[in-house]
Amino acid sequence: MKDPYGTLGVDRKATDAEIKKAYRRLARKYHPDVNPGDTTAKKKFQDIAAAHELLKDARRRHRYDQTGDTGEAPEPGSVPHGAGPFAAGAGGAAPGGFRWSGDFGDLFSELFSGGGEGSPFGGGEDEDAAASLTISFRDAVLGGTVAFRARLPRRCSRCGGGGRVGEGTCPKCRGARTVVENEKLTVRVPAGVSTGSKIRVPGKGRTEQGDLYLVLTVEPHPYFGREGDDIFAEVPLTVPEAYLGAEIDVPTIRGPVRARIPPGTADGQRFRLKGHGVENTRNATAGDHYYRIAIAMPKRVTEEGRAAATSFAKVYDGNPRAHLPERV
Repeated sequence: MKDPYGTLGVDRKATDAEIKKAYRRLARKYHPDVNPGDTTAKKKFQDIAAAHELLKDARRRHRYDQTGDTGEAPEPGSVPHGAGPFAAGAGGAAPGGFRWSGDFGDLFSELFSGGGEGSPFGGGEDEDAAASLTISFRDAVLGGTVAFRARLPRRCSRCGGGGRVGEGTCPKCRGARTVVENEKLTVRVPAGVSTGSKIRVPGKGRTEQGDLYLVLTVEPHPYFGREGDDIFAEVPLTVPEAYLGAEIDVPTIRGPVRARIPPGTADGQRFRLKGHGVENTRNATAGDHYYRIAIAMPKRVTEEGRAAATSFAKVYDGNPRAHLPERV
């Protein structure tokens, strides 16, 4: 493990609160959910988490300060298992190694959990802020630039976030330590995000040194549905197209795609357009587009239609409902 103090950017005499603050700030900056597909940021995040795991443990920190050993400190009066300092730790991990057993999404939520009195962002000294942003379905799947106005909490400039001026309450924030400012922002939304995804906006936190984290909500689309990286839709066919087969244009998120409908296609039958779904920037792949057939019947009943239907009825081989049960 690298020097944990250097990894977190804190002094060797840093307090527990200073270590925790540095960890939260860096972890949110390099979290994989904020940097999808960035292997360098992921490695940095793992180093930060490992450093915090060591320094928050009083025994391990003391052992490191005395010997430089990043391994687990033995319990007082106990003899560690294995052969010396290179014995395997819990779960087969080498001493000093870091293994996160939970979910990255859970950890992200933990980083934003409440904490400090008077602060909705997890600590009175936290420089970051969080807000929600609703975006269109198109911007979510294809990416784009979104401009919006946001009411952002900022540390009060009059009292410096202390809540008091001299002997009295700060007249600007009225003791709340923060003020809400209305600001117009423009952010780039990467392709493939979904509800719950996060976007980091540097320098727009409670101070200029903090960041703003936007939690996204995607508006539903009136036609396209989405599950993961796959897109789902319904395509109407006329009776002749379904019976005889046809070539039709199938709407996709990137425009129409010409597709062949085989003869004898049934209502509800599903087809796939491989690779025409949502692009996944994390693994450089794309989902698929699935479309379900809906047979569209004529809305008007005419003499010509009656004659055609009567002739068409002769094509059926037997009763199509013959296999249905009569009762439960």
